[in-house]
Formats: sequence, structure tokens, C-alpha cells
Amino acid sequence: MNIEQLFNPRSVAVIGASQNLAAINGQPIAHLKAKGYAGQIYPVNPRYQEVAGYRCYPDIDSLPEAPDVAVIAVAAKRVPEAVRALGERGTPFAVILSSGFAEAGEEGRAAQREVTEIARRYGMQILGPNCQGYMNIADAIHVGFGAPYAMSFPKGGVSLTSQSGAFGNSILMLASEEGLGFRRYLSTGNESVTTTLDIFEALIDDPETRVIAGYVEGFQDAHRLVEIGTRALRAGKPIVVWKVGTSEAGAKAAASHTANLGGAMALYRAAFKQVGIVEANDVGDLADCAKALLPGRIPKGNRMAVVTISGGAGIAMADRAAEADLTLPELAPQTVAALKEALPDFAAVANPLDVTAALLTDAQLLKATLERLADDPNVDMIALALAAASGAQAAELAREVVRISEQRQIPILVAWNADECANAEAYRILDDAQIPRYGSPVRCARGAGALWEYAKAKQRLSQDADEQPLRLHRPAAQEVLAGRQHDLTEFDSKRLLAQYEIPVTREWLATTREEAEQLAAEIGLPVAMKIQSSQIPHKTEAGGVRIGVADAEAVGVVFDEIMCNAARYAPEAVLDGVLVQEMLAGGTELIVGAINDPLFGPAVMVGFGGVFAEVTRDVSFRLAPVTPAEAQRMIRELKGFAILDGARGRPKADVAALADLLVRVSAMAMDCVTEFAELDLNPVFVRSVGEGVRAADALIKPKPRP
Repeated sequence: MNIEQLFNPRSVAVIGASQNLAAINGQPIAHLKAKGYAGQIYPVNPRYQEVAGYRCYPDIDSLPEAPDVAVIAVAAKRVPEAVRALGERGTPFAVILSSGFAEAGEEGRAAQREVTEIARRYGMQILGPNCQGYMNIADAIHVGFGAPYAMSFPKGGVSLTSQSGAFGNSILMLASEEGLGFRRYLSTGNESVTTTLDIFEALIDDPETRVIAGYVEGFQDAHRLVEIGTRALRAGKPIVVWKVGTSEAGAKAAASHTANLGGAMALYRAAFKQVGIVEANDVGDLADCAKALLPGRIPKGNRMAVVTISGGAGIAMADRAAEADLTLPELAPQTVAALKEALPDFAAVANPLDVTAALLTDAQLLKATLERLADDPNVDMIALALAAASGAQAAELAREVVRISEQRQIPILVAWNADECANAEAYRILDDAQIPRYGSPVRCARGAGALWEYAKAKQRLSQDADEQPLRLHRPAAQEVLAGRQHDLTEFDSKRLLAQYEIPVTREWLATTREEAEQLAAEIGLPVAMKIQSSQIPHKTEAGGVRIGVADAEAVGVVFDEIMCNAARYAPEAVLDGVLVQEMLAGGTELIVGAINDPLFGPAVMVGFGGVFAEVTRDVSFRLAPVTPAEAQRMIRELKGFAILDGARGRPKADVAALADLLVRVSAMAMDCVTEFAELDLNPVFVRSVGEGVRAADALIKPKPRP
């Protein structure tokens, strides 16, 4: 997509233009004219000869050329025909301000589908419908309606998208007040053709966009998120997303634990984590993250030195740093010695470092402090809290911060809340040098956390450059799932999993009492016994499970009981028989699964399992395919990882085997992407190092067919 043609159009047509320049269909012309737009403006409306001094054309066919951009502001029922006429003329971009589409019921959805079909036929890109327009803030070309389109905003390196029009305008205004400068802004509306991710992808290639930000309600093409996020990471373009709709209250419950433990937000966060997309939770938070990322100074690690003139600020920073996965390391002995020599005797030399109010009258103290911290091998970045420092020394303090950050190439973030007018020169010095500046120590630490989050993703990308996910192709497994209307039984599920070398329990299917007794003897007592029927996914509820059957004579009795219970529970169900299975002992119970999300595609999950899996919700998701390194990270980010790592004298678990299991589940999910809906392995027994893992139960749900 040639996004430059959108932002710097040679001509703009307004379809349905009004002579009332305060009306929605008059404002686009008013704003273009007021901002001094140098291109051609073509109002289109058969009712007028002229609009705002511009010749007005009766229809699209009569325009002297195909406009680069067409703003459509007519009734919803007339929009498809306008799009068709523009497509025939060869217009590449349309901005549909009109509402009454997918947001307005089935009739509106049908109209939007028609717009989408027409636009794709002609290769047109469309913002909207139901959007408010867009702004090229760098060149003062504002195409849209609403009070913000008449305003001017500070110029800078942030390009912002919003799926909400009015609220997006508010975000733009509020973030500007927070000190962010902008390059591009787009309201994407219903995204009938051009999506937020399309815009993100185009902005990656924009050399002047340094940070991409978005207000997002949902991505209809979420399966592209990892690919586009990875492209942005490689290009050095951080993405900050404020994703709303994080509650799972409205999520539809599914049959498997994996689906119940997931939900859309879990998958969004999995994708964000995989590619270093920073998640914000408010306008101020978005601004804090973007400020830290804009300069492009990337720390080597998460070790932060905190310098304050007040002990309270240091404590506040330390608390927020811990939440942001930052550490405050002990300073190297040579640093401590040098600081004690340079600072007053009453200064507390530690981390946080309280240099006291003496700093306010002596900029050389700040110079000595920052130089020594920047040279400390234990320090990756510095957070500096200057409280309300102002006056004659303020500008000199700012110059020292800039000088040391540039000389030592170390990120320095500053919390400084002096009066804006009284401290204007100092603030200008920091802002001109792109030193992130915050009004509070807590927000400063949040910015540092975002910086580390992005740096960590960059490191992962570099480390994993040569690693490839496992790819397996098993046509026989696909055939088992193809066309099925019911869930696979545990026995059939495990036979399918065996094709991907996923380790499962030893077991056989018994169809008679005598077979059950014989199989139990061969496997070795005690055994587990479970009903098998594709129409009974919840075996325990049906009275179809017995664990630890230890008596040879009891096996036959249990077989009869399970078959009778299942027949009473589901009289119409076809009963395949009873699974006779070895009992597993020892190890740690985990849950492993995969879901095939309609938006994201296959995703893999691992968590602590057993009967309390949905209570503890200690789980980690990633979008498939999952590499071995990513599988290791999934496991290690579990809150209970210490249990696997040998806490309190426990033997270390076979984490390598568990990671291999995740990689194989990912390979199966990718291979069966057109056939499977959910996979649930619960519990998975993870044994001691070298002893491997095995799935004790399995459920595979095929993709529903019409």
C-alpha cells in the first residue's frame, strides 16, 4: 500500500459535499482549506455549483481526474454506488465517514460486505465506514470531521491509529498534552477493507515514523499480528497498543480446559509478548511508553540505577520497577568508592542513590554521579528523579543529563515535576535531545519498563534468528479429523497424537469384561479405566472413570459398572468400550493444549494442571508455530516454575522434555489447522530430568462443520 499517496494526496474529492462548512459533509473542505492544503479540492454534489469557493461537480464521472483520495459523506445506501464509481475512475483511497453499516444490524452488515466486495474488485483501500478521517500532522493535511481536525498538534515521530473515531480524537489530544509529538493519525472505523494491521504494516516502511501506537478494540485479521510485529521488531519500530475489551466476562465457555483458560485477551497478550508489542492501559500509559521508546536508545539489560534528591522518590521508583521486571542491582565496588569520594558525606551511596538536595546548587555533583553510574558494568539504564528542581541550575542539570546520555550511549529517563513555565529552558534541552521526561517517579519507572520489554524482544529475535519451528506432515492424522462431527475419544485422540510422537500412557481398548481383565494383567495393576464414546466428552460426569483399580477380580466388575453408568447417562450414545490404562505415579501434573482460534489461528498453552487448573489459571499461551526457545520461555514464565526447577528440595523436572512436547503440539496444530478446533492434554505428568513426560488424558475436538 502506497501510504504516502494517502497522506500527501494531489487531490481530494468530497462526495456529498455541503455548503454548510460546519456540517459533517462540509468540514473536510473547511479543514483542508484552513490548513492551507495546496492540492486540488473537488466537492461533488448535484445541488451546488460551488462550495467554499471551489467548483462543485454533479457526480463522480464528471470529475476532471481520478482523485487520490475521496471522502464519502452520503447516506449509507448510496455508499456502494459511490465506491463503485470511484473504483471505475481509478481512485486508490476512499474515506467513508457515513455510518449505518456493520455497527447497525444485519442490513448494515450486508451493505458493508457489498462495499468490501466492490473495493477489493477495484483494488481500493478504504478507511471506515463509520470513521472520522485521518491527519497528516507533519504536513498539516487534515481530512475528516470533528473539532480536533481544526486544531494543530505537536509534530514528532509517533503515528497513531484508532478504531474509535471520537475517542481516538480524545487520545490524540490528551497524548499531545502529555508531550508526545505526532506524524500521522488515522481513524479506521469498521475496517471494511483496510485494517489497523494494514496501517501498521505500511507505517513500518515510513522512515519518519519511529513509534507506532494504536487504540484497538479487536483485530479481525489477528492471525497476522505475529508476522507484522516481527517485521516491526526487525525494522526497529516499537509498537504500543492500548487494547480494550480485556474482560473475558462475555467469552463463550468451551468444552476443554484449554479453551476455558484462554479467551481472546490471553491470545492477544501471547502475541504481544512474542513480538515485543508493548501493551498500554490508558492514554497516560501509552504516552509514558512511547516517550521511552522514541529515542531508540535500547538498554542491554534490565538493571536500572535510580538517582534521587529525595528518598521517597527512590522507594516509589523501586516499587514500580519491580512490577516492570526491572532490577535495581548493587553498584560495583569501584562505583561505590568513586561516589563516596565525589558526594557529600551525608549522601546514602546505594541503589536507589539519594544524592540529597545538595544537587540543586551544584550541577557537578550530578555530572560525577551520572558518569560513574554510566560506567558501572552492573547498570544498563538510569532513572533520575529531580523533584521540583528549578532555578538557575536547572538548565545546567539538563545539559549534564544530555551530555552523559549521548557520550556514554546509555538510556537516561528523568522524572521532573517543576513548574512548566519556570523550568521551560531545562525541559526544552531535554526534549530537544529526546531524553524521556515524566511528571512522576512512578511513570518514569513505567517508561523504563516499556523500554526493557522492547529491548528483551529485540534480544530474543537476535538469539532465535537461526531457530526454526518443528514442521510435521501427517496426512493420516488429517484424515482422522476430516469431516468428523463428534469429539475424538481419548483412545482415538492418543492414537492421533502418537503420529506426532507425543508421549502418552500405555493403554488398550476393551470391548468385553474378559478383554479388560486380560489387558489389566498385561499392563500391570493398578490400572485406570475410562469409558470411551465420542458422545461422552465428560467421562467423570457420566460415572465412566475409575482410578487405581488394583484388584484383578475387580477389573471385570468395574468394566460392567462403567458401561452401565454410561448407558444410563447417555442412552443414545455409541459406547466403544472401556480404556484400560497404566497408572502414572510421581512427577508434576501440568496441562498442555492447543486451540484453533477463528481470529488468531492455532495457539499452544501450558499451565499447572489437575483439578484446580481453572482455579489457579497459572498458564502461558503462544501463537503457533512455537520454536524450542519459545517453548522454554513459556514454561519459565509460569508463576509455579520454581516447582519444576527443584524448589524445596524437589527433584528438577524434565523441562526439556516438556518443551519438546509443546513444540510437537504446535506442529500437530499447524498440520491439522483446517481440521481441529481444540486439543486438551490434562494431566501431563512431568517427571524428573531424563525421565520425560507423558499425557494421561487427551481430548481432541474437530473443527465444527456446517
